[in-house]
Amino acid sequence: MSVKVSSSQAAYALLSEGVSSARVEAHRLRHMINRALKVIEESKAKDHLYQMAGDLILGVPNRMDALETVLDKTSYALTIMGKDFLEARLPIDDKQEVDDAVKYGQSPLPGGGGHRGSVSRIAAEWLEKSKK
Repeated sequence: MSVKVSSSQAAYALLSEGVSSARVEAHRLRHMINRALKVIEESKAKDHLYQMAGDLILGVPNRMDALETVLDKTSYALTIMGKDFLEARLPIDDKQEVDDAVKYGQSPLPGGGGHRGSVSRIAAEWLEKSKK
């Protein structure tokens, strides 16, 4: 049975790594697409570009949205599926550190995951202490 568990752990790690790497590449692609769209919008040949490649100019960002959604859903599913596995592997102190970070709003998500007040408060306290 331990072989099966080890195999499952390795498979989970490989899936997580693959989705994370794909999400980083999708993020980089999004920046490139946004830059290309900006260049097109600022171009003197904007009308000509839309005539020649309007389907690409409009379609690629839409496909990118769909790709990001699939990657985010897959990442979320892996997070839910791996919660028990990862929680069981962490020492209690490490688990508590993660729980506290999530609880007190130190979210890695863009925009802070809705806990910007906590981050602002902590930053203000740190600045106040550093003045003394």
